[in-house]
Amino acid sequence: MRQSLPAATRANALALAGLLAEALPAWEEMVKEADVADLLRRNGCLYLYRRESDFAKAAGGRALRAGFGVHQEVLTPGEVAALEPSLPPTGASGLYFPDSMNVTDPKTLMRRLLDAGTARGVSVAQAAVARLRVEADGARLNGSGIRIKANTVVVAAGAQSRALAMQAGDRIPLETERGYHLEFPTKAPLLNRPVCPVDLGFYMTPMTGRLRVAGTVELGGLAAPANPRRLALLDRGVRQFFPQLGRPSSEWLGFRPSLPDSRPVIGPSRRSPKVIYAFGHGHLGLTLAPITSRLVADLIAGRGDRDRLAPFAADRFGA
Repeated sequence: MRQSLPAATRANALALAGLLAEALPAWEEMVKEADVADLLRRNGCLYLYRRESDFAKAAGGRALRAGFGVHQEVLTPGEVAALEPSLPPTGASGLYFPDSMNVTDPKTLMRRLLDAGTARGVSVAQAAVARLRVEADGARLNGSGIRIKANTVVVAAGAQSRALAMQAGDRIPLETERGYHLEFPTKAPLLNRPVCPVDLGFYMTPMTGRLRVAGTVELGGLAAPANPRRLALLDRGVRQFFPQLGRPSSEWLGFRPSLPDSRPVIGPSRRSPKVIYAFGHGHLGLTLAPITSRLVADLIAGRGDRDRLAPFAADRFGA
């Protein structure tokens, strides 16, 4: 709650804006290098405001984004209908982000990025790491079926990173924002781009052969089972727009690794430069992945800029 006060909000937005300004250029570079352009679409995303009161309340957010140079366009109901003719005529106004990029098939994209990495000599081993021990000349990883001594270790384990960081000597207040997902098979795309009805708190995203409905926030840790009422909430919400949808083809719960100030942790452990952190991106994990990897690569190569990474340092939370 303290991080939601005006001064903290602006400081956190300033830190994130610097990363986000480089997010799309880093993605475009990676897309070209890995030859995956066919899996990305750059035709923006859309917020829907079905109540004028919601649009009015969002004025502060629009002003904040405008101050950081984010390209956003206010749309009339007619302009919304022209962008998304399959939406029912609700009379909603819109906020359009024309520069936004979205992924048409995340699983396929991840597989092809992995293939691109292995083709360049990356070796992959899958195992559960239970123990990280910092040593004078590196770090040692142990777990079921794995024992590795490494010169440098990057902890990029998402919501599972907190325990590993603790073993490396850093107490990070990482929490999980549990997000719920439904997918509905579609013969043809129902939308042209991701659409968020802001009063319902989720996105409807067209993907290859399906519509993904995902969002909401639940602070519930890693162990609690999925709450079926939240899945039902998504189901009821999407049917306000597309009542003809059949049964969902899949449903699941994901864990967003989130920190109180909404900034990720990117940089070395306070105990050893041989342990580097790259986690806690919250709702921006996919968006910030390429620029984060570039920053981490610079740290490993000894050319990292500590001043630039100070807003994301592990020691910003105190002892």
